[in-house]
Amino acid sequence: MLNRIRQSIVYRIGTLMLLTVLVSLSSMVASYVISDAAENDAAAVNLAGSLRALSYQLSATAPSGDIEATATLADKLAQRLTQVLSISDFAASDNLRAARNYRKVIDSWEGEIRPLLESIAAGQTSSDSLQLATRLEPFIDDVDALVFDYQTIAEEKISLLRLVQVGSLFAIVALVYLSMYILHRFVEQPLKQLTNRSLSIAQGDFNQHRLEIDSEDELGVLARTINYMSDEIHATHQDLAHRVEQKTAQLQKSHEALDFQYRLARRISEGPLPGAELGQWLGAFANVADLDNLDLCLMTPEGEAPYEHLVQGHGNSHCSGSECGICVSTCGPTDESNHRVYRFPLEVDKRNYGVLMCTLPQGESLDDEQQQRLATFADSVTAAIAINEREAQERRVALLDERAIIARELHDSLAQSLSYLKIQVTRLNRANRSEQVDKAKVEEIITELKEGLDSSYRQLRELLTTFRLQIGPGGLRSILEQSILSYREQHPQINVLLDYHLDEVPLTPHEEIHLLQLVREASQNAVYHSQGDMVQISLTQADNHSLNVRICDNGIGISSAPEKRNHFGMSIMQERASNLNGKLNIRRREEGGTEVQFDFTPLYASERERELIWRNA
Repeated sequence: MLNRIRQSIVYRIGTLMLLTVLVSLSSMVASYVISDAAENDAAAVNLAGSLRALSYQLSATAPSGDIEATATLADKLAQRLTQVLSISDFAASDNLRAARNYRKVIDSWEGEIRPLLESIAAGQTSSDSLQLATRLEPFIDDVDALVFDYQTIAEEKISLLRLVQVGSLFAIVALVYLSMYILHRFVEQPLKQLTNRSLSIAQGDFNQHRLEIDSEDELGVLARTINYMSDEIHATHQDLAHRVEQKTAQLQKSHEALDFQYRLARRISEGPLPGAELGQWLGAFANVADLDNLDLCLMTPEGEAPYEHLVQGHGNSHCSGSECGICVSTCGPTDESNHRVYRFPLEVDKRNYGVLMCTLPQGESLDDEQQQRLATFADSVTAAIAINEREAQERRVALLDERAIIARELHDSLAQSLSYLKIQVTRLNRANRSEQVDKAKVEEIITELKEGLDSSYRQLRELLTTFRLQIGPGGLRSILEQSILSYREQHPQINVLLDYHLDEVPLTPHEEIHLLQLVREASQNAVYHSQGDMVQISLTQADNHSLNVRICDNGIGISSAPEKRNHFGMSIMQERASNLNGKLNIRRREEGGTEVQFDFTPLYASERERELIWRNA
């Protein structure tokens, strides 16, 4: 029970309420019992008091000789004595003072007073009223003592009732005070502390003073729980704050690394990276990644030693340079004489361009993020070298292609013209060595030589114009319009028309160059060999996004002989068409003239078609 009261505030308050109710009920029951016991006390006092009056009446009636009146009063007095006993709280045989006085009154009445009164009334004993009153005086004194006893009993009951009421009042007041004290001490103050602590926790303050509630009841358990919860939350909050700081630092590092990779990628896209600048990028990477002792060895695929060895910090001080092939082919961490080396080969498409090394003291290692950054930097360097090599290869291929085109152009134009001039010079020598020089024939040969030289010079100028051709800011349309103006100036008798509808088509530089050269080749053939007065150039786009190029003239039409076709540069146009994966068709028009028709699909349309196929799949 005491443990329950100590461990439960609810049980404690309930016990106080129960005690208060029990005290109140006890007071009510005691009051009821006492009041019920005192119910006949007034009647008993009244009846006992009336015995004195009847005694005085008998002292006056008996000497008169009225036997009947005396008997009536005597019976009435005896009856009241019986009534007094019946309403008393004690029996006649009790040892109480009131019971003893009652028995004394009964004994005096039945043994002395009543027989005396009846004898006097019957005249058997002579006595006057004064003498009788004197003889009744002890009886009356006993009756007075009995009345006093009943009065005392009634007063004692009233005093007991008052004592019970006062005691109940004090007990109830004490219980109420005790309840208020317990509520204030063990409920109000702890609840106030709990409320203030809860408000501070709600505001995010977990570092206030602990709750000093040492009771074993529910509020004490709640206070200890809140203290534990606050400590745990505070520790968790500090841990989270520390982790947030670490994550923020990591994110900052990641941001710096991403910014570094972005700047490096942008620089790679701008052009080749020389060794000195690559060393600067290696230093910047070391600062971003918080790494020292970096080595970047660059090698040719066929070489056995690096042509460039860039070092950041102390680098790999144990690098002897005698086993570069093994070092380049090794990947991952290795332990070498009191240090740990991480190697990241610069490899792409099974071609190795060198290795990136990071040297650490023995016992230290790189985390996953640092290894990822090193691998990313190695990939970027590899991509830069590969892009530079690819661009150089493309430039070499483009140069060789252009040289092949120049050779074909020279062969189809100047070479044939020079061969023709050589033949004419041979004829002229023969004519000069003959015994009889035919001046007319010599003049004819000289005239043909002059025309051949003019033709060769004109072809040379056209070739120079073609080889110097560049596409400026105006794009394909602008250069075509400039070429047409040049044709009109050189050949005012020929009307050259342009129908251009490719303003919304995004052509690549490769497509523009080949398309321009093809149109110029076909239009030059039409201008110089068609013998017509109109050339129409049309560039349009079909519904399937393919491009249609048509060059038409109203001249004599193309020859069906193969050697004539080659003379007009048809093979060059076929090669340019194949470079664009297009279809070239050259035919004689029914209404007269020649039509060169070329159809091809530009790169952007091919990519769109592949995207649609992928989406449908």
